[in-house]
Amino acid sequence: MTIINISIPFGLVKDIDDYSKVVNDILKHDITFNILKFSTGSAGINLLLDIPEEKVKTITESLIESNIIVNKKGRVIVDIEKCIDCGSCISLCPTDALHFNGDERLEFSYEKCIGCLLCLDSCPRYAIEEM
Repeated sequence: MTIINISIPFGLVKDIDDYSKVVNDILKHDITFNILKFSTGSAGINLLLDIPEEKVKTITESLIESNIIVNKKGRVIVDIEKCIDCGSCISLCPTDALHFNGDERLEFSYEKCIGCLLCLDSCPRYAIEEM
C-alpha cells in the first residue's frame, strides 16, 4: 500500500455530489483503499489515502484529470539529537513505527512507517522531518 495526499480545491467542491465524484473516480478502478485523514484548510479539502502500490499511477492520473492535486507521501526521519523522548509522536502513530524502547528512549522503525505524517506537527522540538 502507498500513501497519497490529495487536495481538492474549494472551487471543485460545492456540494456532497462533488465528494462522491472523487470517491467514484477512485472506485471505478476496482480497488480497496483507506482514508487515513480528512481535513479542510484555507485552500480546500485534504485527504490522506492508502491505496495499492500497483494502482498509484492509474489513480493519480485519473484524479489529476479532475483538477485534483495529488502528492505521493514520503517517510519521516527522526533527529535523535533534537528528540527529548516526550512521546507526543507515539500517541499519533497508527502503525507503532514510533515507540519507546526498554530504556524509555524513542525508536523509529522505517519499515512500519506508512508516511501518514501525523507525527510531524506533534513534535515540540521539530525532531521529525519528512524525507
